[in-house]
Amino acid sequence: MFKEKALSVRAPILVLAFAACGGRGSPGSGASLQAAESGPACATVLSTNDTHGQLEPRTFRWTGDREAGGSAVLGAYFNAVRDTSSCPVFLFSGGDIMQGTPVSNLLEGTSTIAAFNGLGYDAVALGNHEFDWGIIVLRQRMEQADFPILGANVYERATGEHPVWLSPTTVVERQGVRIGVVGLATRSTPTTTRPWNVSELEFRSVSETLNRYVPELRAQGVHFVVAIMHVGGTCGRDGGCGGEVFEALGSASALPDYVVSGHTHSHLEQTVRGVPIVQSRSSTAAFGIGRLARSAGGGVSARVVDVVDAYADEVTPDRALAEIVGGYVSEVSDISDRALAAEIAEDLPRVRGSETGYALGRLIADAQRGFAGTQISIMNNGGIRTELAAGQPTFGDLFRIQPFGNVLVRLTVSGSVVLAALEHALEDGSPDAQISGMVVRYDPGANPGSRVLSAVLTDGGQVVATDTYSVVVNDFMAGGGSGYTMFEDAGTLEVTGTVDLEALISWVEAASQPVEGPSDARWVAVRGGSD
Repeated sequence: MFKEKALSVRAPILVLAFAACGGRGSPGSGASLQAAESGPACATVLSTNDTHGQLEPRTFRWTGDREAGGSAVLGAYFNAVRDTSSCPVFLFSGGDIMQGTPVSNLLEGTSTIAAFNGLGYDAVALGNHEFDWGIIVLRQRMEQADFPILGANVYERATGEHPVWLSPTTVVERQGVRIGVVGLATRSTPTTTRPWNVSELEFRSVSETLNRYVPELRAQGVHFVVAIMHVGGTCGRDGGCGGEVFEALGSASALPDYVVSGHTHSHLEQTVRGVPIVQSRSSTAAFGIGRLARSAGGGVSARVVDVVDAYADEVTPDRALAEIVGGYVSEVSDISDRALAAEIAEDLPRVRGSETGYALGRLIADAQRGFAGTQISIMNNGGIRTELAAGQPTFGDLFRIQPFGNVLVRLTVSGSVVLAALEHALEDGSPDAQISGMVVRYDPGANPGSRVLSAVLTDGGQVVATDTYSVVVNDFMAGGGSGYTMFEDAGTLEVTGTVDLEALISWVEAASQPVEGPSDARWVAVRGGSD
């Protein structure tokens, strides 16, 4: 199988990967995969999700010193599958393809679409971050694309109809095999992109959308129906799974044969009500392989064959894609490769779900408060995208951490608004934001909305609901993004005109060198409400 050997000799390994074996049956199949593969139709489905503009190989925490991903590396893997699969090969994405790196962002996604065209994608789900540069830019990238970007649950508020520029479904045919594809966006899109960019749109129920479009696609005589969904989920170490994709498939009455998921940057190889779900990490570090087959009697079987970690040292990168990406990298290199006048003392990882916050997050929060000169800063975790390695950073290194170009905003608000924001950050029991200028004691076991025990400023004063405080946040949060609706119209607002990345760069360059991540406790969990 893929994970057991390198792909220096690709074909034999791929033959082994696609050897017929019992698979997970989709609803009402009534036939094994082996039997179905002898029937009239079969398909191999390749998939990625949450590319986030990662067009070059890079190391990840779990890869050690080995690089993974990038368009040219994926192209080599995909070519191997296409060369050896006995069934026609289709390629889909679970969305969020453009936002996240200098080579993509500085060119407003042009480079990513060019790479996706070269890779031969058949359809892409509409991700929340596809809206980050506004609908006009999104439509320009859609016109550039050789593939459709689909959003079946997206409607115009004014008309109740799909936008004229956005298709809900498509049918892809290859070697006589027809796959009906329905694309879906997460319902959280209005709070996970700039809210004003989607204010005229409505994101409706995923399960009800499946109920409408899966039967319509089947009525067109397709062999298979695949849902590409920027709708995510996660599974714990105990095997329990949850999230929007699991809820949608659990309640839909019309189910697809196969689901490509996205949004949560997870490794998923799960089945819900007989429907396989695949999600392949993120940032091109891995890709999914699925197999669909239709028996002579009409029964459909489907399974996830594998999620392949796309190590760069196991393939020879695709030359044409390497040239495409290399041209765009050269175009932005003068900006991206500029070395900063700073030295980072040690690796600063991005730590999700930390009960105390983490050093990189504290550093970013300090940078924003120092720039704005406010009493408090609050930074949403979702705006911190990757880690910071030890050594001399480049502009591109910090750009990848804060790629969204969010403008910093000074607010003057009541203590009740501050406390509401802290409660929102603790909604799931552990802090989902980074703070500076205060220490928050909280009870993770208390009821949501009642978890903050105290918030004490650096001067020793306690945040009081009726007093007034100066707070810096980014404009995404100020507009209600990530659910911080308490900041909307909550007090006076001053737009600084400086983006968060600029504040971070200025902070690390002005700091004592080498720069160390702040280690002070700012979120303090107090179980049971007492020390």
